[in-house]
Amino acid sequence: MGSCTSKPQTSSKPQTSDKPPAKDVTSSNGSASRTRVMAEREYHNVETSTYVLPKDDQEKDRLHEQHYLIKEKFGGNLLKPEFTTQLFEKDINVLDVGCGPATWLMDLATEYPNSNFYGVDIADTFPQAIHPRNLHLQVANVLEPLPFNFKFDFIQIRLLAVAFRESEWEIAFRNIYNVLKPGGTFQVIEICPLLNTTDPEMLSIRTNMAQLLSKKQQNPDMASQLATVMEQVNFKVLYKKDIEIPLGHGTPADIAAGDSFKGVIIGMAPFMAAQMNIDVEEYKRLANKAAANMGPTKATITLWGYLGQRPSDN
Repeated sequence: MGSCTSKPQTSSKPQTSDKPPAKDVTSSNGSASRTRVMAEREYHNVETSTYVLPKDDQEKDRLHEQHYLIKEKFGGNLLKPEFTTQLFEKDINVLDVGCGPATWLMDLATEYPNSNFYGVDIADTFPQAIHPRNLHLQVANVLEPLPFNFKFDFIQIRLLAVAFRESEWEIAFRNIYNVLKPGGTFQVIEICPLLNTTDPEMLSIRTNMAQLLSKKQQNPDMASQLATVMEQVNFKVLYKKDIEIPLGHGTPADIAAGDSFKGVIIGMAPFMAAQMNIDVEEYKRLANKAAANMGPTKATITLWGYLGQRPSDN
């Protein structure tokens, strides 16, 4: 169901550069910031990162909404709850990698106050005002050894399809494996960023997105291949499920999913405009028109969920 394999096509339009113009933000002490501003949105300014989505308040709002959409589609925060829920009824340590504004963590930290929840992300987009006592957040990069001197019972990573180069998935999973207890559980939720569509405008965006990700050495179909990466790192794959989600048509959640995907393609505007060799405003007009057609043309997107386990030491 929901294959999103796409072979990048060669554009007939000459391209001068696929790097969008940017302005680095300088901190109050004059040092370089981890933020750059493009098209009036804030983006990561980490030299090694290939991430193409913003990190501003508008994006945080989209991520909060996206969390509840995923929760509804999978029937909760935990895959295969008949197996995972019993883990959380104990006093355990939980880590969310690439946690963003920590919505998943806050949801679970409130539900399971006797467990400790930790989140890491390459950027500090963490909540400031609302902070459960059992929630601990810090800046860290999963492509480097994680900064913990203890091991976790449960680790999640999700929705980093446009963050990692194809070769970096194994690095990330290995670093996660190293801080997971023997017998511990690993939850992966990932999406194919290339939607299923027949709309000509959205197909143009889809093709150019595939080309952009390919230039960044990313594999847009990686979500469907993560069980293989898990096994390469020595995880035992316990569970695998894919869900095809309507965008802009169907239930209220499906309508909201369309709005969320619109936020994705608009959020990528500086990168996509450079890829398509058009200005940002022209790209936004194209993206808005394409997004409006998702419902009438019955567009969908595919989400994958995996559960893995680190083998117990014998």
